[in-house]
Amino acid sequence: MNLLRNPLRLGLATLALLAPVALLAAEPKPVAVISMASVDETLADVGYLTTVTGMEDAGKMVRLFGAALTSGMDKKRPAGAFVVPLAGEFPTVAFIPVTDLKQLLTIHKEYIGEPSDEGDGVQKVGLSRTAFIKEQNGWVFIAESKDHLVDLPADPSKLLGDLPTRYNLAGKVLVQNIPQEFRQMVIDEIKFGLERGLDAPAIGRGDRDSIEQAARTSLAQIERYLNEAEEVSLGWAIDAPTRRTYIDINVIAREGTALAKQMSQQTAMKSNFAGLKLPQASVTINIATKVAEADLAQIKGMIGGIREQLTRRIDDDPNLAPDKRGVAKDILGQLFDHLEKSWSSGVADGGAALVLEAESINLVAGGLSADGKELEAILKKVADLAKNEPNFPAIQFNAGKHGNVDLHKLSAPIPAHEAEARNFLGEKLDVVIGTGPKAVYLAAGKSGESLLKSALDRTPAAAETPIPPMQVEVALLPLLKFLSSVDDNPELPEVIALLEQTGNDRLLITSQPLPRGGQVRIELQEGLLRIIGKLVERFSGEFRDLL
Repeated sequence: MNLLRNPLRLGLATLALLAPVALLAAEPKPVAVISMASVDETLADVGYLTTVTGMEDAGKMVRLFGAALTSGMDKKRPAGAFVVPLAGEFPTVAFIPVTDLKQLLTIHKEYIGEPSDEGDGVQKVGLSRTAFIKEQNGWVFIAESKDHLVDLPADPSKLLGDLPTRYNLAGKVLVQNIPQEFRQMVIDEIKFGLERGLDAPAIGRGDRDSIEQAARTSLAQIERYLNEAEEVSLGWAIDAPTRRTYIDINVIAREGTALAKQMSQQTAMKSNFAGLKLPQASVTINIATKVAEADLAQIKGMIGGIREQLTRRIDDDPNLAPDKRGVAKDILGQLFDHLEKSWSSGVADGGAALVLEAESINLVAGGLSADGKELEAILKKVADLAKNEPNFPAIQFNAGKHGNVDLHKLSAPIPAHEAEARNFLGEKLDVVIGTGPKAVYLAAGKSGESLLKSALDRTPAAAETPIPPMQVEVALLPLLKFLSSVDDNPELPEVIALLEQTGNDRLLITSQPLPRGGQVRIELQEGLLRIIGKLVERFSGEFRDLL
């Protein structure tokens, strides 16, 4: 069966991923649920969000109308929906807590019309589009068909777990309620797409081998998640007490599975590169995590594929003398052998910082190296091979030392016609490569060397504190100050002054371990929300002017 050639079948297969094929117990076993926090909590959070974004009047209006339109609802309990199979169909059933259903229906009479009695406690509502509702135990259930309102849970909020207390809006897929045959259907379709893509004429034979290896490794990972994941959830929270809003993506593995074991290893770790999280940076990235064997195999396959491609390019490079190709391939092999050894420890540890100063862009980065001296020797071979190439910058090996890190320097001239690049980087791009016993560093920019030394000085103290497996942090204030140094936009000083007063200007993407799982959180702090409000106000004003 080729689902990709039959849209109807593909649609049914997709729908099947949202529901199991049989109801095995009286209590529903949904494949998916949607959660909405209580009306009171939601309206309070909307009030906070609209206030910090400069839309307080709009927030007051939303709260006023929201309170009126939810009359008859129980505003202390959550609402939601669930997907449970029934008679071969996969309906979505929504539920709302009520104190007075008649009052709620009367308020919305203009849009839903007069309810009609359909028997068995079910009423039909709607004008152009109809729905069926049933009140039970202080809940009103809503579905597209009367037949879907059977075997309803006594308390549907129990299906939501702790989602309503953690998030304003959330959804959860219970993966193990998806029948195995439908999971296999997904795998088969991905395999079909893979084979078709690899047969594309644009992909060469050598490229096909490396791409196929990486794709099949990824496919195995997807299949593993479908078989061993217990649940996947997505939630959005407005957190007024901590002045932020965030989105969480959570994955929990089935107990006793290899995936659960793998995820349990992702704990907060100490990092030898924590000093690279410079406080003045606009962007920082830090990684400190154990790498599972399956991921190591995937990384090894990717490295091998890149190695093969670069080797072929050396053979095909018309600008490289034939007598140098063997030497170049030998050096390339040594470099990739070094990379594989560096990853084979099963630990990924590294970091980077982008520091934007007045008319200056600087980057510092570092990561694990199997052997710093070995890497230095490989770099010397590269320099020797390319020493007669035009425009290849000379490298000063062991030009300095900071702690146990040897510093190697080079300067690459920036063409005179690249005026903007010269403004940010100078007449030459200064680069420092640092090699330590088990580390390699890179610094570039006017202040690159001093920032690298600062990061190295910070590392011993910073390395004592465990950090999340992964964190990306973007600070808006230093970014705006940099823009102000190169752009005379009159609005920038106002925005900078606002952030200096309020602080909390960060966007954070953080990976955190969970019991048998992991979480990725995307967080916007209050200062960033205020700037978003300013942008919305500006563009909405420009739109009104156009009208």
